[in-house]
Amino acid sequence: MKKLLLIFFILYSATGFAQKITRVNLLQSESFIGIKVNGKNTQKVIKPVFSQDNATLICDSALFYIEKNSFDAFGNVHINQADTINIYSDLLNYNGNTKQAILKNNVRMIDKDAVLTTNDLDYNMETKVGHYYNGGKIVNGENTLTSTNGYYFSNSRDAYFRYNVRVKSPEVLILSDTLKYNTQNKIAYFFGPTNIYGKDDTLYTENGQYNTLTDQAAFGKRNLYRQGSKSLKGDSLFYDGKAGYGRAVKNILFKDTAQKIELRGDLGLYRKKDESIEVTKNAFVVIETEKDSITKDSMYLTADTLKSRVLRKTELYKLKIKNEEINTALIAASEKKIDYNDSLPTENQTQNPFGAQDSLTKNLVKDSLQKKAINDGLAITKPTKTDSVLVLKPLPQKQNLKPSPININLVVLAPSIKTAIPRLEIINKKKLGIRAIEAKTPNIIIAVKAPLPPEATDTTKIRVLNAYKKVKIFKSDLQAVADSAFFSYGDSVLRIYQKPMLWAQGSQITADTMYLQMKHKKVDNMDLIKNSIIVNTEKDSLTFNQVAGKKMKGYFVKDKLDRVFVDGNAESIYFPQDSAQKGSMLRTIAARMRIKFERDSLKEILWIRKPEVKVYPKEKLTEELKTLANFSWKPKDRPISKEQIIPSLRKTLIKPSAKKTKTPMVKPKVAAKK
Repeated sequence: MKKLLLIFFILYSATGFAQKITRVNLLQSESFIGIKVNGKNTQKVIKPVFSQDNATLICDSALFYIEKNSFDAFGNVHINQADTINIYSDLLNYNGNTKQAILKNNVRMIDKDAVLTTNDLDYNMETKVGHYYNGGKIVNGENTLTSTNGYYFSNSRDAYFRYNVRVKSPEVLILSDTLKYNTQNKIAYFFGPTNIYGKDDTLYTENGQYNTLTDQAAFGKRNLYRQGSKSLKGDSLFYDGKAGYGRAVKNILFKDTAQKIELRGDLGLYRKKDESIEVTKNAFVVIETEKDSITKDSMYLTADTLKSRVLRKTELYKLKIKNEEINTALIAASEKKIDYNDSLPTENQTQNPFGAQDSLTKNLVKDSLQKKAINDGLAITKPTKTDSVLVLKPLPQKQNLKPSPININLVVLAPSIKTAIPRLEIINKKKLGIRAIEAKTPNIIIAVKAPLPPEATDTTKIRVLNAYKKVKIFKSDLQAVADSAFFSYGDSVLRIYQKPMLWAQGSQITADTMYLQMKHKKVDNMDLIKNSIIVNTEKDSLTFNQVAGKKMKGYFVKDKLDRVFVDGNAESIYFPQDSAQKGSMLRTIAARMRIKFERDSLKEILWIRKPEVKVYPKEKLTEELKTLANFSWKPKDRPISKEQIIPSLRKTLIKPSAKKTKTPMVKPKVAAKK
């Protein structure tokens, strides 16, 4: 800014020297008296009207120094220049040679819709530049600007402010050290430390601009946006206050201290409405974890796109019903385990999408559902040809059946294959205390009993994180890759989708979907859903221990995989390491299994419910026998460090140049002459 002002003064001085000198004319007055002041001829004028070029100057009285081409004006001073600029004050010293006006006391300068007020103003009639230095204020429409020092350029309508700058608009309050403002387009430009205070957010920058009309801002140096517990940094920052939209470019950092989340990347989009941030280009997030109360061990997650937003627990509950509980109901129904009085699946139950409508359409409505509904005083009305809606309503009172309190927790209604039921209509649903949820799968309707659980009506805000494409996770003792992931800071569950692959010490784990549960900032347990398999190998071994099954539940102790429970279609391949069976292979099929790990190795397998065990000696083993159906081993895909998955964290290793050491010269020994 100092350089900018220096350039201005140079140009200003050059303009002053180049200007043409004209005479100040006394057009009229009520009276004047000739007097001597310091030996110079002076006229004391009452109610004078002076003119020079395109300006007129009037006052109550004046001392007119004819020889100097200047005058001093007293009382009700008014300068009018080109019928556009009007300046008022109590005192004026005017030099007609330099066209410099020095105004004192109650100074007011009006230029169209801009009004400048101060007690000390220097104004050049030639350059149309005004300067105040003891505090001043400019009112421009709904904007008010104050500062200690200021310059106003009438030609460009630019104003430069220095020291204690304050801009008040209907939307924001701006505090700055150095600022430029244009009274025509109402845009403020910042050249020093600046704070912009909105209704519930703040912006900091040291270089940028803010449009007070559109409430749009763009910043380019040390930028920081804050809203409550959230903050956004970036080398370049744009924000639209009316749209509630922000964009940050390069070296961005988004923090939510309340939810303990930190997102980084090179391109970020922020939306104030749902407090969401979408980060791309080298995007990664740090999930706070720890090994113990002293040692920190954060989890780093990167993806092509990271999107974080804030949801209420009510919204999270609906999301959970939609994505998890419906899928569980479909599984249960497909296995013919569902009943009129079945309970709603708990959050600890495994969720898995499944859709076999044939098994749903056989006997559910006709037998158990209809029978028990009638016992509870409800009747199921079959859809007509014109109405395909299945109606659940109380039976007529004339049947002398008193409706008992409804104890339906979960009901799956499936029509015949020929009839499509688009929705479930419940008569008097408020009275019955039933709410309806429609599944995505065609012809499947779920009705869940009220009252709702606490989380369904809780308005507490929870931050969630979505990761899309090429997800990579690194933690010192756990790594993973996947296509997408979802993390909720409410339940601290990391959900990994689209054939994820996870490594825990010496084990590689794959499944269609994985859930990692964190407790007390540590990985506590995991759920492996559908096509799950664990592959474990000893160091320097060419054989792989394998365990596969429909569902798996794993538990961690001190961040290390300790035990895994397999439920449904459990299979295992195990290569014993003891001397008696070393070299042989055990292949087992059972309903359930329990696997124990110790020191990165598979220690023991416990088979439950009629296991079928086959022992293959070493000489009879083939490559086909050594692996299960969905076996895979991809150690090269395993992230080896946070720097590997996050380019911005990579450190260039500079090898110190080897110092050249001089070899001391050794003088040859000369035998002494005898």
